[in-house]
Amino acid sequence: MRKPGLQRIESTLEQLQTQRVATTDQAGDRAFSFKLSAATPSSRSGMTAKQVRPFPAQKSSAEIPNLPKFKLPSFSSHRHVANPALAMGLLKELEGTVEGWQTELQQILLQIQALYLEGPIVDGWLESHPHESQSNPPATGTSAVIRHAEVDRLMDYVQEICNVQPGTEQTVTCESPRTGYRLCGLGEDGQSWSRPCPPEQIAQVSLAIARYQKLRQLLARKQYLEARLSQLAKTLIALHGHLHDPALKE
Repeated sequence: MRKPGLQRIESTLEQLQTQRVATTDQAGDRAFSFKLSAATPSSRSGMTAKQVRPFPAQKSSAEIPNLPKFKLPSFSSHRHVANPALAMGLLKELEGTVEGWQTELQQILLQIQALYLEGPIVDGWLESHPHESQSNPPATGTSAVIRHAEVDRLMDYVQEICNVQPGTEQTVTCESPRTGYRLCGLGEDGQSWSRPCPPEQIAQVSLAIARYQKLRQLLARKQYLEARLSQLAKTLIALHGHLHDPALKE
């Protein structure tokens, strides 16, 4: 008679062999079952054979969960979008421009000072006019000035010459007119004025007028640069206040 221990081992080996055959036949459905029972009932051991149901194999379905879809961000290639290097470049360029304006403004102030040190500055212009000599007037006792004379006055003058008696000596001297100059200008009230300018002072007066024209150009450029610097300062002050606005820090 066999021992109970050997019977249990043989029963277990038979169950393993049965399990291997079932696994080979059903490769698609992997079900595992174990049958634990005694080969023969034994009154000594008092054991009863029980059958365990196999656990059904669940197929793992890799389903994707239904997650909310987000719109992909669109990245723009524009050079002004979130580019710190661009801001630094603009600030450096602006700094160079302001330095150039300041340097030019200082040079203009030096040129204006040099103009005042050169000599007088005259706001006006020169006009030329014919200058006539009234020496040796006619013997008729009336000064014969024919410049800008009226037609009737010229006819009277010719008639007086024709009525002179033959015994009376008449001396008529004709001189070529000489050119004279006048310095003209406008006063503060808008009225024009003029002063005679001697020929020996023509060169000095011309230089004084040229200095005034140069001074006008320098003053116009000076006002332009000062206006640009003032406008830029106002813009930067507004930008500085906008950057330090407490509402933007929240």
